[in-house]
Amino acid sequence: MNYIDDSTVPQCKIEEKKFEWGEPYTVYTPVFCFPDLLNTTLENSIILFGENNFKHQLLMLYNTINNHEESERLTNYQGEALNRKSILELINTYLKKNETLTAPWEKYNIGLTEDDYVRYLEDKLGKSLYYVKVK
Repeated sequence: MNYIDDSTVPQCKIEEKKFEWGEPYTVYTPVFCFPDLLNTTLENSIILFGENNFKHQLLMLYNTINNHEESERLTNYQGEALNRKSILELINTYLKKNETLTAPWEKYNIGLTEDDYVRYLEDKLGKSLYYVKVK
């Protein structure tokens, strides 16, 4: 049986399958939203993380930018100028929007975390995102 769990953000495709020897297993695949991206790479990264409920990444980005540590902590950051106040407001908007939402990697034991999906999003987009690596 295959279905979409629309109680999570992003929604999650759930497929029930069987190994060759008959043992059942379930595949959970988040269905990511790729909004039209227009602005700077930093803004695009925030929008992508915000629309796809990457709470942890948004919080780390907020702290990094708020503490003026983007040059040291942001992966792929090229040093371009940023409007710190508007960037922090954008992140805050998404943190508030996502605070009551549940992500598939929070609801199901997928074996992957939000941070694992950052690289997946980069592969799908074919371009680098700005993000904070988890140590």
